[in-house]
Amino acid sequence: MIRALGALLGWVAGSVLRIRRNHVEESMQAAGIARPGATARAMYASLGASLVEFALMMVWGRRALRHLAVRIDEASRARWEALLGEGRGVVVAASHTGNWDLAACAVAQDLELLVVTKHLSVRWMDRLWQSTRARLGVHLQDARGAVDRARVVLRRGGAVAMLVDQVPIAARHGSLVDFLGRPALTDRAPAALAASMRVPLVVAAGRRLPDGRHVLHVLEVLLPPARPAPLPRGWVLHATRAATAALDAFVRAHPGQWLWLHRRWKPMLPRRCKSSSPRPPIPSSSPAGASAAD
Repeated sequence: MIRALGALLGWVAGSVLRIRRNHVEESMQAAGIARPGATARAMYASLGASLVEFALMMVWGRRALRHLAVRIDEASRARWEALLGEGRGVVVAASHTGNWDLAACAVAQDLELLVVTKHLSVRWMDRLWQSTRARLGVHLQDARGAVDRARVVLRRGGAVAMLVDQVPIAARHGSLVDFLGRPALTDRAPAALAASMRVPLVVAAGRRLPDGRHVLHVLEVLLPPARPAPLPRGWVLHATRAATAALDAFVRAHPGQWLWLHRRWKPMLPRRCKSSSPRPPIPSSSPAGASAAD
């Protein structure tokens, strides 16, 4: 039922309304993705299924999480459990892959999880979206006060999730990094937070299997230098590039699982982009759904 309704919603959005359809296919072509038309249809269908699943989460709550089971890939499970066993917290470099909201809510059942987020422009939609995730155990924080709260969560051994697949709020917070065939301004804040707290930066991605099940993958684990301040700027840039490269490889392997609706390669003035800088403030992550695809 979820797949069928998702396919219908995806067809309406991508083929009837053609919401950013040209942008999606042009981005896929620029990245060298084979059969961009078919891949775009798969992406819209997956997004439609995610919307259906989120509706179930709103209505059924934790019962929906049990039905829409999310499991960690077997190859990643040992690494994830070992990291949590250290008890020092992790920064998760998350992305718009699979059903990212479902994955966050599933992780929050077993671990304190803070998601740095922003608010939707439509207030009633924002209240619905935020309240559903909060009810399912996800702690939410916008940019204001995010650094201090993130540090508290990490000291307690929790996880802080920040998106790494969209343009940062300000160019000075990012570095130009190759992503899917083109330079993309990429946020350094997740790596900077991990370095300042000396905790692992975990690059994670979700994937919807053909049978509708969900799998979480740990793509990369990046360990900052153990030495204290000053902030290791070289490592921050290296980790930002490595996290982006890991996500790039995942998207190329599963192109229908990433939200190509984002205007990921927005033009920025080169003079505003720096290869390294002092620790930036943690920017907001993008919300779920096509309405926040910028």
